[in-house]
Amino acid sequence: MSGKRFKILCIDGGGIKGLYSAEVLNTLEHTYGPLSDYFDMLCGTSTGGIIALGISAKIPMQDIVKFYESKGAAIFSQWKKIWPLKDLLLVLKQSLICSKYSNRSLKKALVEVFGERKIAESNNLLCIPSYNITCAQTRVFKKDYNQFNQDDQKTYVDVALATSAAPTYLPVHTINNVDYIDGGLWANDPTQVAISEYLYLFSDEYEGVDILSISSCEKSSAETLCCKNRSFFAWSQTLFDIYNNGQNQSSRFFVEKLKNHLKFDLNIVRIQNTPLSPQQAKIIAMDNASKHALKCLSGIGKTVGANYKDKPEVKKFFETKKTFNF
Repeated sequence: MSGKRFKILCIDGGGIKGLYSAEVLNTLEHTYGPLSDYFDMLCGTSTGGIIALGISAKIPMQDIVKFYESKGAAIFSQWKKIWPLKDLLLVLKQSLICSKYSNRSLKKALVEVFGERKIAESNNLLCIPSYNITCAQTRVFKKDYNQFNQDDQKTYVDVALATSAAPTYLPVHTINNVDYIDGGLWANDPTQVAISEYLYLFSDEYEGVDILSISSCEKSSAETLCCKNRSFFAWSQTLFDIYNNGQNQSSRFFVEKLKNHLKFDLNIVRIQNTPLSPQQAKIIAMDNASKHALKCLSGIGKTVGANYKDKPEVKKFFETKKTFNF
């Protein structure tokens, strides 16, 4: 055993709430330097996958923050929502006709950020969850390594669109005649994906694994129901928060119980936002890119990042550089 430790950065999914995650990571990067230099593997789902891809390309986190701030309103058709009843019409469209939003603005914004860059150019190992609906299988996009040789020639833009194609919100994305949807359907918190990859490929080479996990500005999905026989239209504003929160809680519980039964040391540090106030919870949603919501997400992210950056358990991730090199 080498004595080395494998380090992984995991980033949750959550739509425009990725601005919060990007602000947290921007604070860490401003303090310690390029994040790509410190983590052997980057694991991100949906909006977290977009951030992970950005880090792997060594795009400064402040530019990723600007991506959300400047492109969020176009991606989530904010201009339509300011007209009377337009938000209601979008929800009706989502419930009855097709996806709530086109992915044209998202694709255009991703092309501006990533250009024609391919996964082969990543500076880190990658695990980007998606779901293959053509074959009804979970799918994790990876930088080619050892026996994995399927993804190096895929573009960053294609992988970003595949991991973030949230059903009813954005269209299905097709790569090489295979249809993909959002990885958040099964791995919104990708920590278990990261642990599985470590077990599969790296546990014999390292003495343990350190995982820094970034939340996506979670908010409570608890509510008092007025109607228990709900339609999709009635569920549409809360359903995704509920399944994301349920997945995240289940994943954390499973991993916590698993830790005591492993033959290697597993250390997980979770950077979690403080509970939202009722006023904040009203405006923060995966597709609310209003100026007020963006300002709120940015402020919370900066505060949480500042609160965590000097904690010993976080600083430890930045005491040494990554040890895996291609």
